[in-house]
Amino acid sequence: MEVDWSGDKLSIKDRNTGEKLPIYVFVATLPYSQLFYAEGFIIMPLLL
Repeated sequence: MEVDWSGDKLSIKDRNTGEKLPIYVFVATLPYSQLFYAEGFIIMPLLL
């Protein structure tokens, strides 16, 4: 299994304030089966 934070940040727009919030994308892959898991976070925690 390979895990890492993706290099590029995405963003979402807060419906209440209209502010753009950066989203950090965590990605885990299983190279041989080519399966992956990705999840977006508003903050980048050191531990998941």
